[in-house]
Amino acid sequence: MCRDDCRCLSMNYIHNNDRDNCELNDVNEQMKPAALKYKPGASYYDLIREYTNDHGTSFVLGRDHCINRCCWPNPCSNGGSCEEICDPTTVRFHCTCPANYTGQRCEKIVRSCKGLATNGAKLSGMYRVYDSQNKSFQVYCDFDSEVGHVWTLMQSYSFGNNSHFDTKNFGVDFPVNQDAGAIKWVAYRLSLSRMLSIANVSTHLRATCNFQDDGLVYTDYARAKLEGHNLFGTFKGTCRMYELVNIRGIECRDCTALTRQTQDKMWYINSYSTSKGCTFNGSEGSVQQEQNFGRYAYSNPEFRCTSNLNSTTQHWIGSKLP
Repeated sequence: MCRDDCRCLSMNYIHNNDRDNCELNDVNEQMKPAALKYKPGASYYDLIREYTNDHGTSFVLGRDHCINRCCWPNPCSNGGSCEEICDPTTVRFHCTCPANYTGQRCEKIVRSCKGLATNGAKLSGMYRVYDSQNKSFQVYCDFDSEVGHVWTLMQSYSFGNNSHFDTKNFGVDFPVNQDAGAIKWVAYRLSLSRMLSIANVSTHLRATCNFQDDGLVYTDYARAKLEGHNLFGTFKGTCRMYELVNIRGIECRDCTALTRQTQDKMWYINSYSTSKGCTFNGSEGSVQQEQNFGRYAYSNPEFRCTSNLNSTTQHWIGSKLP
């Protein structure tokens, strides 16, 4: 019964000719209104919860001490601590998880910066996450530069070090200073296996310039969904969809930009041309064959990643926060 299961907040009753079915839900309409969909032959019910205090009167959130027995016994796994919650609009208990675990009941091992953020991590810096074989490794997490997103740094290098990176597409295993303990912004890259491990639990790609000095600047910036980008494959110039592209102050949103990554060439955007039919047009102020966010066989000093030899380029993979 939903009433007796502290994970249950609502239920669906599905009328069936052979057998009626009851589905228990760990969310309700107030928590995720977009998840409530009409289905013929089904009815949705919220679990109505009323709490009283020690004096037998109605429980007042924020004033009275909550006791709903949902932490008896402790439902949190892997050493997590349980807090009972008497708010009728949300969950009935909350697990505070150890650093290496996440999930509603601390049942999931942390595999990305998003998992760390879910556990409450807020300060950007070096953290440990786990791959699919449950082996730990260090990553740099950016929790606070972009509201609603969490990012893991895949690669960072200076324009002066471009010759070491310009032929290494993301499908090449080319770790650089990944276990150094602190990020070397002028020369850093995760191994292919580590990038794939994080990409498997991520949804977005981001490219930035001079992040270590300037923080997040939306001039010379790109962000896209990983889906459809074939980030670890190879492809000639094709129009890829981006949520946001800004190159030298020229900007478009929810548009396509000419993107390339070949066997011997690093991932990059061509801003100089729309000849392939892409919607982003960065031709104004460009140089012939200009390459942005990588490769840099043709570079423009007006682009922040290539303004001087100390300028840096960063590539990130991450996710939106719920």
